[in-house]
Amino acid sequence: MALAANGLRLVLIDMGMMLAPAAYLAALAIGLVAVAVDQRFDVPRMTMTVAPIVIMIPGIYAFEMIVLFNRGQLLDALQASVSFGFVIGALAMGLATARFFSPR
Repeated sequence: MALAANGLRLVLIDMGMMLAPAAYLAALAIGLVAVAVDQRFDVPRMTMTVAPIVIMIPGIYAFEMIVLFNRGQLLDALQASVSFGFVIGALAMGLATARFFSPR
């Protein structure tokens, strides 16, 4: 599932979609598959969602933010931190949206 969701995210980015909406759609796909597997096989959703979401965390933006703040390039560092925050928020919103489809 992690491979398919990350592949979906990368294909969407290659087709020109911004990072955050692509992450949202991939996280939504992960969440919907986790809901379906939970209903069918009684596997906890947490075990199905953690690994694919962790793979999609944009570590390069976090690292870039730290390096740029250390160099004193505040505007570039803020831009990297906002990009990081948008993608993390999109991942959380994708999982939260999928949760609405859960019967519990």
